Amino acid sequence: MAELIEFQNITSEPTPWIEISDPAVLDKIPPVSVMMITYNHAPYISRAIEGVLQQETNFPFELVIGEDCSTDDTREIVFEYQKKYPNIIRIITSEKNVGMQKNAYRTGKACRGRYLAFCEGDDYWHVPYKLKKQVDYLESNPECGLVYSSYDVYHCSNNKIINDFIKYRKWEIIENPKLTDYFIVLKPIGGRRVGILTCTVMIREKLYKQIIESDPYLYISDHFISGDIQIWAEVINISSIHFIPDSMSTYRLTEESATRSKDIKKVLRLHESAAELMVYMCKKYNFPSEIVCKYEKNRQNILLKLSCYTRNAGLAENLKKIKDRWSYLEWLRYYGAKNVLFYNIYLVAWKFKNMFTKENEEWQ
Repeated sequence: MAELIEFQNITSEPTPWIEISDPAVLDKIPPVSVMMITYNHAPYISRAIEGVLQQETNFPFELVIGEDCSTDDTREIVFEYQKKYPNIIRIITSEKNVGMQKNAYRTGKACRGRYLAFCEGDDYWHVPYKLKKQVDYLESNPECGLVYSSYDVYHCSNNKIINDFIKYRKWEIIENPKLTDYFIVLKPIGGRRVGILTCTVMIREKLYKQIIESDPYLYISDHFISGDIQIWAEVINISSIHFIPDSMSTYRLTEESATRSKDIKKVLRLHESAAELMVYMCKKYNFPSEIVCKYEKNRQNILLKLSCYTRNAGLAENLKKIKDRWSYLEWLRYYGAKNVLFYNIYLVAWKFKNMFTKENEEWQ
């Protein structure tokens, strides 16, 4: 039988992880845990699991899958794999959906290894040496808290693969970055950056759990849609990190996911949550006021768009009280939130503007 861990509601004061000190127990725990959260990933989950199982190592590892009550065949697929590999795969689930943040929290708590690697259910690892290469580095460099690598990007819509995306984008990865480096807004082509993608990461377990429990609002409350950007930022703040230039993981770009959608309203809510997260992090670490102000203005711009598309006149009115300079498109958004005629005029104006302005696609 697969291991079924019943989820219990998380309060603002999360239950601490259990520290294991018995040497006899520690000897039986694999040094690496692979954390895989999944929801409605039936077309992709087998490839994600196979990418973990193919790892060639000189140490044991476990795969801990957090299955969040999918409405497709994901649950059946992961339990079939667990039956085939009971010594490697453990399933964390419950009788009802708990959401991405709480699913990640409970799955992380179930991981026992001293190193954690991540692969969500729609991504996969395409080389068999990922775990070993990252463990070798962390074992040899005790001052390093996190290692990550380059990656491929797979576009599901047209089966296009961009190999070694960081090299393709001509990014210069910053070694030993500061926290401020992580929040720099960069041009999409070229430039220096900290390009951490979750499916490429391995982190020390104690560091990960220390960060998660340090701020329940940030990591457990479900207030923010993103759950990883802030973790990597806080790692950078308290530890060194290292970039491995090999492309070892594949980020699968689907048309609909937790962080991507064809629905403009959902996209704007995602962007607004990310902008609010940036404001929160900048204030938490006392960034200069001009940087905080920059992210505040970005969030206000996104909220104004959202007020227009959702026809939320109250939100538009509140923004008018705090936003100073307005472009003609912003005025159209404001009035579009209050009046259907202006809303339709805004849609026409926006489409006309886009005919002459090519938007940069993040993953192209």
